[in-house]
Amino acid sequence: MAAPWLEFRCGLNGIIGAVVLRQPSGYSAQILLYGGQVISWKNARGEELLFASERANWEATPNTIRAGIPICFPKFYDYGGLEDHGFARTLLWRLDNLANDSVELPPTNGSAFVDLILDRMPPDFVNWPQHRFELRLRVLLGPTGDLTMLARVRNVNTNGNPVTFKFSFHTYLSVSNIRATHIEGLERTEYLDYLRNRRRYTEGANPITFRNEVDRAYLNTRNVITVTDRQRRRTITIHKNAYLPEVGKLCIIHGMMQE
Repeated sequence: MAAPWLEFRCGLNGIIGAVVLRQPSGYSAQILLYGGQVISWKNARGEELLFASERANWEATPNTIRAGIPICFPKFYDYGGLEDHGFARTLLWRLDNLANDSVELPPTNGSAFVDLILDRMPPDFVNWPQHRFELRLRVLLGPTGDLTMLARVRNVNTNGNPVTFKFSFHTYLSVSNIRATHIEGLERTEYLDYLRNRRRYTEGANPITFRNEVDRAYLNTRNVITVTDRQRRRTITIHKNAYLPEVGKLCIIHGMMQE
């Protein structure tokens, strides 16, 4: 049986800019070192499962890239300027050899995978002290196309100060028609409505459907949520296993397809 493999893509300067994970059956995922951001996840037929804005500019660093799965750290949806989603998505990560990483990671089980690390912050980032930290990310592409992302944060401050942060995988999924899409697993869950000045509401008893613009942050969500595209007859199931903010623990998101 053929084994999964990795491809490294370099720019004109010869520096690695992206990693592509591949499975022999045709599944693939592409991760930029800029932002540690997954920008592509394709099924065995080569169909893209993640959304990318037509205005997304892969070359215009240090701008954010509205595509795929941006990583928000150490802030998420705070009031403020352009930094309200943190700096992790606008810095260059590097390949990680797992040196000094004491966390025992789950087995890879035939997955193609890559490990990345971010351990620096911009000197002018406001409202977050100059901490020393290690933000590690493992991205795995399973034999049946499942995409798993494992993040862990380590406080390496030498002064003993705690690190307070927010973290999010800010995922953009591709759907054929928003009016032919519904979400299950958020029923009766509280949320903040950002179109109504962050007022708090409780979702109803039925799956979520869409008729107008929606901008919400759901609180204390369940561990399993499904997004069903009825037009494409595709369901993506998102599994969450989050132990943050305990230092050294894992924050896991696992996406799988059913077509």
